[in-house]
Amino acid sequence: MKRNTIHAITCALFAALILSSCQNSDLPNQAEINKTPKELGSFFPGNITEADSIEIMSGSDGSKKMTTDPQLIQDWTEKLRHLKIVLNPHQEDTTGVLFHVTVFKQEEVIFYMTPTNINHHPIEPQSKLADLMTELYKTMK
Repeated sequence: MKRNTIHAITCALFAALILSSCQNSDLPNQAEINKTPKELGSFFPGNITEADSIEIMSGSDGSKKMTTDPQLIQDWTEKLRHLKIVLNPHQEDTTGVLFHVTVFKQEEVIFYMTPTNINHHPIEPQSKLADLMTELYKTMK
């Protein structure tokens, strides 16, 4: 009886070893795909020009500002939509961020970003994005 149990355990471990080695074969290719720069505008669901309000929160003191000014929204989104963003699922978690930006359409959240995160997916830090967020925060009243 012990012999059958040992054979069963050995077979199960061998099968698990084979299956786990098969899963790792695609990981390098997936990492290369994720490193392909994409325009920030491609992360928006639908057309970013349909946004009707933006809220920005300062990461340093938690103060929030919101705008519904269509010209300000259009000008700002036009500046950032062509920025090259690289997703990085292996990016270390950050403990704080400069700004949190939430974009709305008819009071529904359609997009969220920080300088290190787009729609809750880690990205490689983007200084130009941080600069544009700072500019927006200073422009808003």
